[in-house]
Amino acid sequence: MRLGLPAALVAGGLVVVTGSSGSAAEPGPYRPPFTAHHHSAKAEFEPNSVMVKFKKKATTSARKAAVSKLRATAEQSVASSVVRLTGTESAPELLKKVKADPTVELASLNYKRRISAVPNDEWYAEDQAASLNTVRVPQAWDVSKSTGNQIVAVLDTGVDAGHPDLLGRLVPGFNATSPNRGPIDDNGHGTMTLGIIAAAANNGIGIAGVGWTTKAMPVKVLAADGSGYDVDIAEGIDWAVAHGAKVINMSLGGPGDNPVLRDSIQNAAINGVTLVAAAGNDGNNVEQFPAAYPYVIAVGATNAGGALTSFSSYGAWVDIAAPGWDILSTGVRSMTPPGYEPYWYCTGTSCAAPIVAGVAALVKNKWPTLSDTEVATRLKVLARDAGPRGTDPYYGAGILDAYAALGGTWAPDFPISTADGNDQPARATKLTVTASAPATSSAPISVEGEVDWYAVDSAAPRNLKVSVTGALFDEEQYAVNVGPEVQVYDAALDPVARARNPFPGETDPTTGGPKWQRLTAATDVRVEAGTTYIAVRNTNGSRDARAYSLTVSEGGTGVPDDYGWPAAILDVSPADLSTTAAVTATPTLTFARDMNPSTIAPGWIKLVHGKTGAMIPSGVTYDPATRKAVITPNAPLLDNSPYKLIGEALRHADGTSAPYVHTVFSTADLAPQKLTTFTGGGAYLAATLAWTIPPTPDLDQVIVRRNVGSKAPTPTTGTLVYAGKGISVKNTGLAQNTTYTYAAWVKDHSGKYSPIAVKQLLGMKSGISTTSTLVNHGGAITIKGSTLRIDNLVYAGLPVNVYVRPMSGSKFTLLAAAKTSSTGTLSVVHKPAVSSVYMLTFPGNADLMGTRTPDITVRVVPTISATLAPATIRLGQVTKFSGYATPAHTGKYVYLQQYGNKTWKSIAWVKLNDWGGYAFGIKPTVRGKIAYRVWLPASSEQPQVFTANKILTIS
Repeated sequence: MRLGLPAALVAGGLVVVTGSSGSAAEPGPYRPPFTAHHHSAKAEFEPNSVMVKFKKKATTSARKAAVSKLRATAEQSVASSVVRLTGTESAPELLKKVKADPTVELASLNYKRRISAVPNDEWYAEDQAASLNTVRVPQAWDVSKSTGNQIVAVLDTGVDAGHPDLLGRLVPGFNATSPNRGPIDDNGHGTMTLGIIAAAANNGIGIAGVGWTTKAMPVKVLAADGSGYDVDIAEGIDWAVAHGAKVINMSLGGPGDNPVLRDSIQNAAINGVTLVAAAGNDGNNVEQFPAAYPYVIAVGATNAGGALTSFSSYGAWVDIAAPGWDILSTGVRSMTPPGYEPYWYCTGTSCAAPIVAGVAALVKNKWPTLSDTEVATRLKVLARDAGPRGTDPYYGAGILDAYAALGGTWAPDFPISTADGNDQPARATKLTVTASAPATSSAPISVEGEVDWYAVDSAAPRNLKVSVTGALFDEEQYAVNVGPEVQVYDAALDPVARARNPFPGETDPTTGGPKWQRLTAATDVRVEAGTTYIAVRNTNGSRDARAYSLTVSEGGTGVPDDYGWPAAILDVSPADLSTTAAVTATPTLTFARDMNPSTIAPGWIKLVHGKTGAMIPSGVTYDPATRKAVITPNAPLLDNSPYKLIGEALRHADGTSAPYVHTVFSTADLAPQKLTTFTGGGAYLAATLAWTIPPTPDLDQVIVRRNVGSKAPTPTTGTLVYAGKGISVKNTGLAQNTTYTYAAWVKDHSGKYSPIAVKQLLGMKSGISTTSTLVNHGGAITIKGSTLRIDNLVYAGLPVNVYVRPMSGSKFTLLAAAKTSSTGTLSVVHKPAVSSVYMLTFPGNADLMGTRTPDITVRVVPTISATLAPATIRLGQVTKFSGYATPAHTGKYVYLQQYGNKTWKSIAWVKLNDWGGYAFGIKPTVRGKIAYRVWLPASSEQPQVFTANKILTIS
């Protein structure tokens, strides 16, 4: 357990001090003894108790009878979902009897779990922001600062509910260890993990929780010493789910699979709860539970620079990584020494898991319908790769990217060091060892999981002493450290000696904590004549820029303490951990011993994608003479992509099993391929473009830009039309009579552009005219049109549409669909019934922009008939002046006019009826001859028109 407390907060700012910076006026941070956090690989469980889940159909009386028959006592009501049974015999013996009882559905040993980190009082230059920037939390806050009703349950040692930075951030919690007490934190760990998630942000004090406004539910499942049993953890999970938790953080763990605990976790997942757990601080690959359960997001720890810490547990069950080194959080006020604010630095995977849990709550609030699996998948798929490319046992899918998880843009993967060239026995660094001169070499472990190979040739059998010494192993000062391991092999790669030193085993008498030191792994070995291979590894998952030193000398007993395990291959191509493989690569494996050819075949030797796990269709051939297997992919590999070579169930020629083969490489980051297709079509004032994106694993976006004219734009010139991952765009707001040249590129995450793809749409112009703009009703006009390229180039056979609408209407209808002649012209004859508006369009095609002419108006002059009957009347009689207008002009007024004094004067008016007719009655008051006519006034649609003059004689 690592304990540590922070320095004082002065004037609202954090003053970082070191152990040597204290004074009487300002004491340095409290530095208690450091106790190694590496747990035993052996699972611990309660000695005389088991945990039981009874079948739902089992009655209460049947359950009580079972407890009595087992001679056990139940510490909870037998009606509870999970019951702890305690007996007088050992827990394993009691478990056998419990499992045999017909009322029991599930039963397990009551495993002990421990917190994955404890307070740490070391002060480094990194503050809270340094770690949160690593996973882009500040950028994520720009997208969302709310977790809404996504309550995060923190299963831990409880909480200091009165902490000023947690006020208003807590919902009622539960104490599974002492149900009659509240979840009071008597350790400090729970307040830290909860504060990382839920400390009030933007309130002017302390720190900002990842969830900004998260509501947290403290559930105490661990005791004051930081340990607890699965029965309480399972009960805590069930209680949290029943009381509305949407995310559960478990910064605890230990070895030992428990089916009852698994059942509670599975039930939570079924109810849509996202579960997050610390991967553990053992610095080895022993599975930690609950992190290793498939329903749980297992989180490893990095420093602020994204390097995996030497204490972070690793394995295929790790899902993702986040900073877990010097994470500032809230501390229990009563446990904070006088003179210090209650804010503590936290180091461990316990401190990484809450960062992931807080981001999971933000994601669930933004997309409430996502299932627990979909949330986990989103976090992993959008993580930034780190360490060996692709999914690996150290970082899982990579380092959390909060911004990308909330819909933000991509950020570059974390870099990987260049392979050092001695990653396989065939490329081992040669060492010369004589009786008088030992050989030495020095190098760093620069990539997680890297193995450095060395070779020593011997003319005759002899004894050698091999030792590897790492840099200072100090987990209080360095996040990454090397626990050296050396393995010695004969020429056939069979093991002959091994030594390892994973972490300090001595205690410092002054502090009571670990005695930080340069660790040495050393072994004696008897070697035969020929080549001896030496492999140097790090026992934990981290890399370290500080070099180890290897010494090989002649002498010693020749008797090793350990032999280790065999190796399989002398060489591999592309080299293990290499990042520059060609997309045309045909991977090869060279074995150290003769192999059974029947097992060197697809299915036993596989090439898979390093992230998705998808098998790459490939052929496999084997040459017994060279012991070389060649894997030939059916198609080129994708660029900037991780791949794994896996060999399993292989056998040597003598029938013995061969070691498992697993190497990783990635292809070079090439410029993306050109768009597979880039097509388009012109329209009137618009263009539609479409494309096919070639396989691009690191696709950032497709960029489309345009220029006016025939010159293609560059990625930084012209007008941006589109940037995204779609496959088409409609570009509107264009000008007529204009040529547009479009260019498109594929852009990858590294900022590289593909070769240019160009699509040009030539500008067109159209004209329209009529033989007359005024025509008598019933008369015909000829509409003449033309469509030419803007430089007057003719295209024969272009489809052109002529449209017409009444002057009084607004909707055009197709009058004629024609094609241009060899001169680019066309003509259409039309008899307009009413005054009409004409226009001509060319819709555009795959090479030409569309056009539309201005409107042209043709007015139709109506006819109006007139009848006067009788034409002769006596004074006092009435005659009728009638007729009709063509077209009808229904509802328009016509006026009866009388001639007198050399002028025409309107004396009456009526509306034209539905068929255009009118009628006037005339009763003159004088004798003589009078001239009459009817007048239809002009309108916007037609000119004025008069009937013929009619003479009326009155006697």
